[in-house]
Amino acid sequence: MRHTNFLIVHGTLGNPESNWFPWLKRELEKEGQTVIVPRFPTPEGQTLSSWLDVAEKVVKGLDPADTVLIGHSLGAIFLLRLAEKAQKPFQAAFLVCPFMRKIGVEPYDTLNATFIQPPLDWPRIRKNAPRIHAFAGQDDPYVPLPYASEVAEQSGATLTVIDKGGHLNAESGYREFPLLLEKIRQTILPHVANYALS
Repeated sequence: MRHTNFLIVHGTLGNPESNWFPWLKRELEKEGQTVIVPRFPTPEGQTLSSWLDVAEKVVKGLDPADTVLIGHSLGAIFLLRLAEKAQKPFQAAFLVCPFMRKIGVEPYDTLNATFIQPPLDWPRIRKNAPRIHAFAGQDDPYVPLPYASEVAEQSGATLTVIDKGGHLNAESGYREFPLLLEKIRQTILPHVANYALS
């Protein structure tokens, strides 16, 4: 795997130390990659614009072609917003439990409101994130599977559904996420081979 920048984004009420984020950061860093896991304001001050402010400072100076986006829950839809605004395509994106509508659970719907409206510019997202892989828990208690499927269909993502995966978070037993790491390697490595031949 040639050197790549990875941006991992937590969701509403989340933080960089939660779920499988620290584990994935360690695993990727073992391979010499740069991994950035910013802390976004939540719940206080949580808006799309405040999160974009944080992300833009973090990705400033990074070449999107060498940058992979990884987001969980609201973090996944936020990364699609980032791709929507990008001037150049990102290398790849991995969306874990994505959604693009109200989920019927408070305080999430209120906190997420500015992220899901107005509707996303899907053609622009597909252009700026041409390789997307999505994951969903078949029994996710927060994000129903059809919601994740909808994002996968609109974004052109391939979707992996995990039986009894829940919300693919610590609450569901996901302190590690080997399948995600495997998919990252499968996605990035062919790109490296093509790059070496070009």
